[in-house]
Amino acid sequence: MKATSSRASLNFIRNLLQHQRKWMLLFSGSQELSELDYYWSDYLINTRALRMTYLHELEARDLIQQPVENFSNIYEPTAVDEIIQVTRCQPYLVQLVCYEVVESLNRDIRKNRREADTAKATAQDVKEIIPVVLERGDQYFRELWKSLAESDRSLLRRIIHGETPTQQDKGVIRKLTRKEILTQEGNAFQVPLVQKYIEQLLEEE
Repeated sequence: MKATSSRASLNFIRNLLQHQRKWMLLFSGSQELSELDYYWSDYLINTRALRMTYLHELEARDLIQQPVENFSNIYEPTAVDEIIQVTRCQPYLVQLVCYEVVESLNRDIRKNRREADTAKATAQDVKEIIPVVLERGDQYFRELWKSLAESDRSLLRRIIHGETPTQQDKGVIRKLTRKEILTQEGNAFQVPLVQKYIEQLLEEE
Protein backbone atom coordinates (compact mmCIF):
# COMPACT_ATOMS: atom_id res chain seq x y z
CA MET A 1 0.00 0.00 0.00
CA LYS A 2 2.90 2.37 0.68
CA ALA A 3 4.14 1.84 -2.86
CA THR A 4 0.80 2.73 -4.49
CA SER A 5 -0.80 4.92 -1.79
CA SER A 6 -3.96 2.92 -2.46
CA ARG A 7 -6.21 1.83 0.38
CA ALA A 8 -8.79 0.17 -1.85
CA SER A 9 -8.29 -3.21 -0.20
CA LEU A 10 -8.74 -1.73 3.28
CA ASN A 11 -11.88 0.12 2.13
CA PHE A 12 -13.25 -3.16 0.77
CA ILE A 13 -12.53 -4.97 4.05
CA ARG A 14 -14.12 -2.16 6.08
CA ASN A 15 -17.20 -2.39 3.89
CA LEU A 16 -17.42 -6.13 4.58
CA LEU A 17 -17.06 -5.58 8.31
CA GLN A 18 -19.81 -2.99 8.35
CA HIS A 19 -22.35 -4.64 6.05
CA GLN A 20 -21.86 -8.42 6.18
CA ARG A 21 -23.19 -9.42 9.59
CA LYS A 22 -22.73 -13.15 9.00
CA TRP A 23 -19.07 -12.75 8.07
CA MET A 24 -16.16 -12.87 10.43
CA LEU A 25 -12.75 -11.65 9.30
CA LEU A 26 -9.48 -12.61 10.95
CA PHE A 27 -6.37 -10.46 10.64
CA SER A 28 -3.05 -11.63 11.98
CA GLY A 29 0.31 -9.97 12.20
CA SER A 30 3.51 -9.63 14.15
CA GLN A 31 3.12 -5.93 14.93
CA GLU A 32 1.15 -4.52 17.84
CA LEU A 33 -1.74 -2.20 16.98
CA SER A 34 0.19 0.73 18.47
CA GLU A 35 2.96 0.13 15.90
CA LEU A 36 0.68 0.42 12.86
CA ASP A 37 0.36 3.59 10.80
CA TYR A 38 -2.26 6.03 12.09
CA TYR A 39 -4.83 5.30 9.35
CA TRP A 40 -5.26 1.66 10.50
CA SER A 41 -7.31 2.77 13.52
CA ASP A 42 -10.07 3.92 11.16
CA TYR A 43 -10.23 0.47 9.54
CA LEU A 44 -9.95 -1.58 12.71
CA ILE A 45 -12.34 0.48 14.81
CA ASN A 46 -14.95 -2.31 15.14
CA THR A 47 -12.48 -5.16 15.71
CA ARG A 48 -11.26 -7.02 18.79
CA ALA A 49 -7.56 -7.56 19.40
CA LEU A 50 -6.54 -10.99 20.69
CA ARG A 51 -2.97 -11.59 21.75
CA MET A 52 -1.55 -14.93 20.67
CA THR A 53 1.28 -16.20 22.80
CA TYR A 54 3.08 -19.39 23.79
CA LEU A 55 1.29 -22.65 24.42
CA HIS A 56 1.26 -23.96 27.98
CA GLU A 57 3.87 -26.66 28.35
CA LEU A 58 1.29 -29.44 28.65
CA GLU A 59 -0.41 -28.20 25.46
CA ALA A 60 2.94 -28.16 23.66
CA ARG A 61 3.75 -31.69 24.84
CA ASP A 62 0.36 -32.85 23.61
CA LEU A 63 0.94 -31.18 20.22
CA ILE A 64 4.36 -32.85 19.95
CA GLN A 65 3.28 -36.33 20.99
CA GLN A 66 -0.26 -36.42 19.61
CA PRO A 67 -0.48 -34.04 16.62
CA VAL A 68 -3.14 -36.32 15.15
CA GLU A 69 -5.22 -39.15 16.56
CA ASN A 70 -3.36 -42.46 17.03
CA PHE A 71 0.03 -40.88 16.33
CA SER A 72 2.88 -43.29 17.11
CA ASN A 73 5.16 -42.59 20.04
CA ILE A 74 8.29 -41.58 18.13
CA TYR A 75 10.04 -39.45 20.77
CA GLU A 76 12.33 -40.29 23.64
CA PRO A 77 11.27 -38.17 26.67
CA THR A 78 14.50 -36.19 26.39
CA ALA A 79 13.66 -35.29 22.78
CA VAL A 80 10.33 -33.80 23.86
CA ASP A 81 12.14 -31.83 26.60
CA GLU A 82 14.61 -30.52 24.03
CA ILE A 83 11.83 -29.36 21.68
CA ILE A 84 10.14 -27.56 24.59
CA GLN A 85 13.43 -25.93 25.53
CA VAL A 86 14.48 -24.64 22.08
CA THR A 87 11.00 -23.38 21.09
CA ARG A 88 9.71 -22.22 24.50
CA CYS A 89 6.37 -23.62 23.32
CA GLN A 90 5.94 -21.11 20.49
CA PRO A 91 3.27 -22.91 18.39
CA TYR A 92 4.74 -22.38 14.92
CA LEU A 93 8.25 -23.29 16.04
CA VAL A 94 7.04 -26.41 17.88
CA GLN A 95 5.37 -27.66 14.69
CA LEU A 96 8.34 -26.70 12.51
CA VAL A 97 10.82 -28.57 14.73
CA CYS A 98 8.54 -31.61 14.95
CA TYR A 99 8.10 -31.70 11.17
CA GLU A 100 11.85 -31.68 10.62
CA VAL A 101 12.44 -34.32 13.32
CA VAL A 102 9.87 -36.63 11.70
CA GLU A 103 11.41 -36.05 8.24
CA SER A 104 14.89 -36.80 9.60
CA LEU A 105 13.69 -39.93 11.41
CA ASN A 106 11.95 -41.21 8.26
CA ARG A 107 15.10 -40.66 6.20
CA ASP A 108 17.14 -42.55 8.78
CA ILE A 109 14.66 -45.44 8.82
CA ARG A 110 14.85 -45.75 5.01
CA LYS A 111 18.62 -45.33 4.84
CA ASN A 112 19.53 -47.74 7.65
CA ARG A 113 16.53 -50.05 7.23
CA ARG A 114 15.54 -49.55 10.84
CA GLU A 115 12.26 -50.84 12.20
CA ALA A 116 9.76 -47.99 12.05
CA ASP A 117 7.94 -49.30 15.12
CA THR A 118 11.00 -49.07 17.35
CA ALA A 119 12.85 -46.03 15.94
CA LYS A 120 12.69 -43.06 18.30
CA ALA A 121 13.94 -39.50 18.06
CA THR A 122 16.45 -38.46 20.71
CA ALA A 123 17.48 -35.08 22.12
CA GLN A 124 20.57 -35.31 19.92
CA ASP A 125 18.36 -35.73 16.86
CA VAL A 126 16.56 -32.51 17.80
CA LYS A 127 19.86 -30.65 18.21
CA GLU A 128 21.14 -31.89 14.87
CA ILE A 129 18.15 -30.63 12.87
CA ILE A 130 18.33 -27.06 14.26
CA PRO A 131 20.29 -25.74 11.21
CA VAL A 132 17.57 -27.18 8.95
CA VAL A 133 14.86 -25.59 11.12
CA LEU A 134 16.57 -22.19 10.85
CA GLU A 135 16.73 -22.57 7.08
CA ARG A 136 13.13 -23.80 6.67
CA GLY A 137 11.79 -21.12 9.00
CA ASP A 138 13.80 -18.36 7.33
CA GLN A 139 10.75 -16.34 6.27
CA TYR A 140 9.35 -16.35 9.82
CA PHE A 141 12.66 -15.35 11.43
CA ARG A 142 13.51 -12.81 8.73
CA GLU A 143 10.11 -11.11 9.05
CA LEU A 144 10.57 -10.96 12.82
CA TRP A 145 13.96 -9.28 12.37
CA LYS A 146 12.72 -6.88 9.66
CA SER A 147 9.75 -5.81 11.81
CA LEU A 148 12.10 -4.43 14.48
CA ALA A 149 13.25 -0.83 14.68
CA GLU A 150 16.97 -0.13 14.37
CA SER A 151 17.12 0.66 18.11
CA ASP A 152 15.68 -2.82 18.82
CA ARG A 153 18.20 -4.51 16.54
CA SER A 154 21.05 -2.50 18.04
CA LEU A 155 20.22 -3.72 21.54
CA LEU A 156 19.92 -7.34 20.36
CA ARG A 157 23.32 -7.07 18.67
CA ARG A 158 24.84 -5.77 21.89
CA ILE A 159 23.29 -8.54 23.98
CA ILE A 160 24.57 -11.20 21.58
CA HIS A 161 28.03 -9.66 21.86
CA GLY A 162 27.85 -10.04 25.65
CA GLU A 163 27.06 -6.44 26.61
CA THR A 164 24.79 -5.68 29.56
CA PRO A 165 21.78 -3.40 28.86
CA THR A 166 21.89 0.05 30.46
CA GLN A 167 19.23 2.25 32.05
CA GLN A 168 18.78 3.96 28.68
CA ASP A 169 17.64 0.65 27.20
CA LYS A 170 14.61 0.28 29.49
CA GLY A 171 12.06 1.41 26.90
CA VAL A 172 13.45 -0.89 24.21
CA ILE A 173 13.57 -3.79 26.68
CA ARG A 174 9.90 -3.24 27.58
CA LYS A 175 8.99 -3.27 23.89
CA LEU A 176 11.02 -6.40 23.12
CA THR A 177 9.57 -8.12 26.19
CA ARG A 178 6.04 -7.38 24.95
CA LYS A 179 7.06 -8.77 21.55
CA GLU A 180 8.28 -11.91 23.38
CA ILE A 181 11.85 -11.56 22.19
CA LEU A 182 13.67 -10.66 25.43
CA THR A 183 13.09 -11.66 29.04
CA GLN A 184 11.94 -8.95 31.46
CA GLU A 185 15.50 -8.51 32.72
CA GLY A 186 16.47 -7.65 29.16
CA ASN A 187 19.67 -9.69 29.14
CA ALA A 188 18.42 -12.93 27.56
CA PHE A 189 16.27 -14.12 24.68
CA GLN A 190 12.94 -15.80 25.46
CA VAL A 191 13.20 -18.30 22.59
CA PRO A 192 16.58 -20.01 21.99
CA LEU A 193 15.76 -20.60 18.29
CA VAL A 194 15.25 -16.87 17.77
CA GLN A 195 18.60 -16.18 19.40
CA LYS A 196 20.32 -18.78 17.21
CA TYR A 197 18.83 -17.25 14.08
CA ILE A 198 19.89 -13.71 14.98
CA GLU A 199 23.38 -14.93 15.90
CA GLN A 200 23.62 -16.57 12.50
CA LEU A 201 22.32 -13.45 10.78
CA LEU A 202 24.89 -11.23 12.49
CA GLU A 203 27.70 -13.58 11.52
CA GLU A 204 26.74 -13.07 7.88
CA GLU A 205 26.64 -9.27 8.09
